[in-house]
Amino acid sequence: MATDDYGEKTEQPTERRRTQAREQGNIARSTDVTAAGVLLAAAGALYFVGPTSGEVLLRLMRTTLTSEPRLTIDPPAVAALLWSVAASLATMLVPLMGLVFLGSLSINLFQTGFLWAPEALAPKFERLNPLQGFQRLFSLSSVVRLAGSLAKILAVTGVAYWYLAVHRNEYLALPQQDAAVILTTAGRSIVELSFFLALTLVALAVLDYGYQFWHYERELMMTKQELREELKEMDGNPQVRQRRREAHRKLAEARQLSEVKKADVVITNPTEIAVAVQYDPAEMPAPVVVAKGMGEIAAQIRRIAAEHRIPIIERKPLARTLYRQVKVGHPIPVEMYEVFVEILAYVYKVTGKKPKVPPEDAG
Repeated sequence: MATDDYGEKTEQPTERRRTQAREQGNIARSTDVTAAGVLLAAAGALYFVGPTSGEVLLRLMRTTLTSEPRLTIDPPAVAALLWSVAASLATMLVPLMGLVFLGSLSINLFQTGFLWAPEALAPKFERLNPLQGFQRLFSLSSVVRLAGSLAKILAVTGVAYWYLAVHRNEYLALPQQDAAVILTTAGRSIVELSFFLALTLVALAVLDYGYQFWHYERELMMTKQELREELKEMDGNPQVRQRRREAHRKLAEARQLSEVKKADVVITNPTEIAVAVQYDPAEMPAPVVVAKGMGEIAAQIRRIAAEHRIPIIERKPLARTLYRQVKVGHPIPVEMYEVFVEILAYVYKVTGKKPKVPPEDAG
């Protein structure tokens, strides 16, 4: 029993524990997913932007190699040459780097969402402890990471070997081809091999992310003692108590307002206070206050009463007395019966309703 209470994590993590872990930067995240996404984005960038970048590079080389053998060495000429080369390189590299950056950003946002965790950047001196470092070195996570790294090496090597073996004869014939064919074949091979390697890493990354998510959820689990302490701490938090009271108050107000449509009459102050009263002689020994409120609540009571054509009567002293002395769901005091007989007689006259007769009187 002591193991369950203090040692074994058997309880699901609370929302507060998840929030605290996220604030500390502790989230389920796989670096393999990021690496695979970046490689896939790079392969896609080479496929879509590679031909254009190749043309820009070819044009730059052609312009540079076919220019005049002698250049005027002066600041304006050198600046113009450098600006031309930089513009050409930017035209070639910016689209490639932009697509790779967007791919990396998208993958990280997919895993973590928008996360700002300054605590994760703070130095943790306990990581300098050699004993803890030794324990981490031989932990289950380290073994899994080692196995994953070996699997990635074997998978990437196998895919690369398979691709080169498939195109072996094509590559052996390249020395007899002209430069354009060699460059085209090399560019196509780089793009295709990048795609195959990226898809291989994606498959491995999915497995790694599954393990990271399982490990993250396992680490967030709580012992029964931790759960009791957190619940005790939350109960003692003034902000939590305030939010709880506010939620209960709103729930009670909503329940009150739903009962207004059952009322026979609403007594008002006329604008500050509203008290809804119901009387059913067949079920109630005396009229009962079904809702009451001040300010905005009073306005809502009057609005609901108007929508359901419930008479609204102004009786300032009576409204104040009912609001102060009678709780919702309680009958009015005996000393107010005579006043309510007059009010109900007026209501029946205005609405044309007939007063309900108690069952014993009807018999």
